Formats: sequence, structure tokens, C-alpha cells
Amino acid sequence: MKVLITGTSRGIGRAAALKFLSEGALVIGLDTQKDTISGDSKVKNPENYSHFIADISDPLSLPEISGVEILINNAGIQTPAPVPEGEKDIRVNLLGTMSVTEKYAFQPKIKSVLFNASASALSGNEFPAYAASKAGMVGYMKNCAIRLANRFQATCNALCFGGVLTELNAPVINDRNLWQKIMDVTPLKRWASAKEAAEWIYFLTVTNTFCTGQAIEVSGGERNCTDLFVW
Repeated sequence: MKVLITGTSRGIGRAAALKFLSEGALVIGLDTQKDTISGDSKVKNPENYSHFIADISDPLSLPEISGVEILINNAGIQTPAPVPEGEKDIRVNLLGTMSVTEKYAFQPKIKSVLFNASASALSGNEFPAYAASKAGMVGYMKNCAIRLANRFQATCNALCFGGVLTELNAPVINDRNLWQKIMDVTPLKRWASAKEAAEWIYFLTVTNTFCTGQAIEVSGGERNCTDLFVW
């Protein structure tokens, strides 16, 4: 099983890489940051991991990788600013992800493609450019699902996570007042761990062989209960 994951140096992407490595997969990581996996003594099957420094928003930086069976579009940014300062979110999260997908997914070995979207893609409840980038990703996913099914009988879905305990969300996780506001409207009274997110990613790309074209919300019930956005 040959798996390509973008954004593997930290957070959900790193957790996903560790999950696939633990299952014996060959994992290739793309990130703007250095490799944080190969030198970790706690990683299972580190010899199965390869790392490339690349910026998904720059198509010329993407390496030549053949025979990808599972593509996980995880890399992304979140700019806490209004438009136009937040336009980089569109370039990275949407246009960069499209470049990666067109380059690596549309070939005979592909079996599954997954997009790490966001609950904000469904609610719009985020910074404007970030929400737009993730909503655009869901629309693009549906287009890819049709093309991948017709040409290669591959699945293609998006996971729309709510809160996940990652470095990206540290500003609210570490603020007692903001964190309490979020917990007040989150039925499960917690956020998902990166490891839990990785389990969802594995399930939809490996265990699942029939569900396709879906944007699946995994938010602990938060989106169903409020329109509150805290940052």
C-alpha cells in the first residue's frame, strides 16, 4: 500500500502517517517543514517513510512520485485575518490541494483520495477565506469523486473535522476562557485527538471501498448546536 500524505510534520498529517506506517504501508510525506518521523525512535516501521520538502501551492516544487494508491490531502493553513489578507488560504488550501490531486491521483494505481476539509466548510463559521477555501475543497472533492469513479473505480471523500487537539489550535486550547466557551456548546465536552482523526482517515481510505463523494462531519456534535465561532 503506497500512501502519499501532505502536511506530515505535525498534527493530523503526522498522526495519519504514523497510523499507516503501523499498518505496514509505504508512506510518502510532503511538507514545507523538515521530517519529524524518520528520526523518532517510537515510530513503527520508520524505514517505510520518505519525506519531501515541498510547498503544495507551488506546483513546480512537487516531486515526481508514481503509483500512489492512497492520496490524503491534509496540508493547509489558517490565516486569522479578513479578506484580502486571508487569500493565502485559497492559494494553499484549495488551489494547492487541487494541484496535488491532479498530479498524483489520476492514474491507474489510485484506490482512494481523501480531503481534510473542515466543519466550517459546512457551516461557514470561520475566518472568511479559510471557510471559503474548505468549502471549495468539498466542491472539488465531489468533482474528483465522479472522475475517479468513472476512470479508476476509486473512492473519494472529505472529512469535515470540528475541533482537533493540534498545534494549529493552540490559541484557543490554551486560553481558559475561550476553551470554556467552546466546551459549553460541544455535547461531547472534548475535542478529538489527532490519533482519532487518523483513525477516521484510515477507515475512509482503506476499510471503506464503496462510500464516495461524501463530506462527512466529525465534530462531536458542535456544529449542530451553535453558530458560535471562538478564536
